[in-house]
Amino acid sequence: MDLTEKFLPSEKLLKKYENITVDNKRNGSLFLTNLRVFVGNQFNLWDIPCENIDYLERGFVPRFSAWWQLLFIPLSLIFISNLVLFFLFVLLSVARQYIKVNALTIGTHARKWNICADPEILDQIAIDIRLNSLVGNKRDGKLILEAENIDDSDEDLSLTLIGENESGPLKIAWMTSIFAFLAYYIGSFGVGTGFWVFLFSAMAFCFFVVHRDRKKSNEFRDVEPIDGWIQQGWYFVLGKLNIEIIEAKWTFKLWGTNIRIRRAGYILCSGFLFLGLLITVASSNMIPLLLGITIGVPIYLIGRALSGIPRPWKRMALRSTTCFAIAIIVVLPCLILMPLYNSATVKLPGEFVQGDSGNGWKRVMSQHDEYGLGFASTSFFLYLDDGKDSEGESDGYPAMLFVIAIKVPIDLDERDALDELDRQFHEMSLEQEIELNTHIEDGQRTTKQGYSTQYVIYNGTAKSERIGFEDVGYNVTQGAETRYIGEVWKAPEYNLLVVSMGIAIISSEEVNDQTGVGPIDDLVDDLIPNKPTETTDTKNWNELYDLIPEIVCLQPN
Repeated sequence: MDLTEKFLPSEKLLKKYENITVDNKRNGSLFLTNLRVFVGNQFNLWDIPCENIDYLERGFVPRFSAWWQLLFIPLSLIFISNLVLFFLFVLLSVARQYIKVNALTIGTHARKWNICADPEILDQIAIDIRLNSLVGNKRDGKLILEAENIDDSDEDLSLTLIGENESGPLKIAWMTSIFAFLAYYIGSFGVGTGFWVFLFSAMAFCFFVVHRDRKKSNEFRDVEPIDGWIQQGWYFVLGKLNIEIIEAKWTFKLWGTNIRIRRAGYILCSGFLFLGLLITVASSNMIPLLLGITIGVPIYLIGRALSGIPRPWKRMALRSTTCFAIAIIVVLPCLILMPLYNSATVKLPGEFVQGDSGNGWKRVMSQHDEYGLGFASTSFFLYLDDGKDSEGESDGYPAMLFVIAIKVPIDLDERDALDELDRQFHEMSLEQEIELNTHIEDGQRTTKQGYSTQYVIYNGTAKSERIGFEDVGYNVTQGAETRYIGEVWKAPEYNLLVVSMGIAIISSEEVNDQTGVGPIDDLVDDLIPNKPTETTDTKNWNELYDLIPEIVCLQPN
């Protein structure tokens, strides 16, 4: 469309602005003539006589159209029985109102248009329209001052503006962020808190957006934010004590830029906290966040203390002492908690796990799980010796070793763990049809790292034809002799309780020929017992017994 075809004989183009957003539709344009303003997008074109413009308004408007409410509200009602979807659409509805952009509103008695572009462009459009139009009438019917003559007027056109409160939304945003992280932390123990993490995170995001919009609005209008309730209460107390109120706004220049020390401290603190949180979530360990708090909070408090410059030295000393005390209260617990989140596990050194080419022992299973972002963990290892060498020849009887390391920063009694292990032995013997014949020994010894252990040893006789657990086990003959060891110890510096359980076959029996008829085979076994083998081989049992003290506690890389 050729716009010049719509021009009146005396109408001339003054300026044009392209690639702007008109009523939330991009690729719009605005053309200003000496008589009218043409506003259009890809779908519509409006021509507005300058004399019909009632007002121009600069501010922030919602980024998304109000028509989205017609979608979000019914959907939230439809899914009211599903809390997740219900709160999702409610939050989207709320977020639509708070996500705003810089805009110039052109208003007439019939409707208004929201123009979005860079702030400088919007300011220039507003100036051009004002210089080219009359924007209203006085009550007596006389025209108000034209924009180009306003500097010559004696009328008072001053306007007192009050800033919006910024601290309230910011405090709520930080509180909901803390709640979101607490929900995430509880979820790391296996509790289903995903909905609460999402809810509090969405609320925090919304309030951060509200804070940003209010801050930008105050900066645009060049006004100071109104004090929050806490600051008003503090000023009230100072007033009652007849103490002069001095605002903390010290700034300094850096490379020609004014730096507000309090704002700089807040930004640096937020940066360290965000970086710590990011690494904590990525590594599933609490230490980076604790370190971020340890570094960030003192920086913020230093900014708070220095922002009071200048004021009497006694007040500065009191201000600094208060900030130092708060830093100690926050930082000291973080430093105490950090060691509790160090990961810990156990390992059997490689020289003792040589496979078929060496001593026959090999690691066949391992698993490490952490809870509470490193606060607690469990490690499980299974080592086997199948009783065969690299050529498949017999090399003693099979043996297996289970090692469980429990890391929890509370004092666990190894005696209780040994009693529990003893109970597990008896339960296992019933499940696997093993008769525990003899309680051979219980005692103490020392591991390679110097930890004192407690152990118990049993002899048993197999009543079934398989020993082991589920897929990990060996076929044996009924009457095979087995030996069991359970051993526990603590590694206090690692907050570890180590539980090891070993099973080894030390002899087998010669089995009678089977006819396949159960009653006959049982009768034969009663009349002619299975004969024990002539040799008892304790080679792998001895290796198993010697392997356990070689287990080392360590922190994984």
